[in-house]
Amino acid sequence: MNHELRGEAVKRFIVAGNAMFTIFNDDTNGRFTFRVCRSKDNEHLYFVSVLTGPSNTTDYTYMGVLVNGTFKLTRGSKVSAEALSFRAFNWFARMLNAGRDFPVNFHFYHAGRCGRCGRTLTVPESIETGLGPECSKMAA
Repeated sequence: MNHELRGEAVKRFIVAGNAMFTIFNDDTNGRFTFRVCRSKDNEHLYFVSVLTGPSNTTDYTYMGVLVNGTFKLTRGSKVSAEALSFRAFNWFARMLNAGRDFPVNFHFYHAGRCGRCGRTLTVPESIETGLGPECSKMAA
């Protein structure tokens, strides 16, 4: 089953609050899986982590924050600005923030779970958007 999102659906999924996704570049075969979680205290602040180990649910390393569409390192960041994962997410965030279309060689796949609540998606329309029916009504 294809869980690829395009356009505005990507941004809506990312800021839903509990997004887990993979970005892939055909040209380089570069692939990274990220988790983006909204802060409980600030609806414009998101914590970004990258998958660094074998467990798809627990082996994430904190990278930085996404604030009002801008990605940046913090004192707690466990990766450097030179890391390929940081550079990939930074490019991705800049493209989203600018509202630009992704190149055809770039792919964004959600993990088959709602980007807001994390439940497994089963409704075909929800699989297409990455958000469950109820969460879709509440997501920005």
